[in-house]
Amino acid sequence: MKAFTVVYNADRYMVKPLNGHSPRFLVKVHGQDVIFEHDLDGHIRAESNKVASMSLLLGLADKIEESAGK
Repeated sequence: MKAFTVVYNADRYMVKPLNGHSPRFLVKVHGQDVIFEHDLDGHIRAESNKVASMSLLLGLADKIEESAGK
């Protein structure tokens, strides 16, 4: 899988798959790296951190899930 861009609230975020084909994704949010991966229910969610609001991270996770084709 190649890197791709998602747009959320008029901001663009570059999403890079980790290790090429891994179900984990790296996204720079406010200049800091945030890892997104599948949770126990199979949805993509961000690791817990204080980089951004939870609503931003959930919105990005939903956009990544849509773009990655789940």
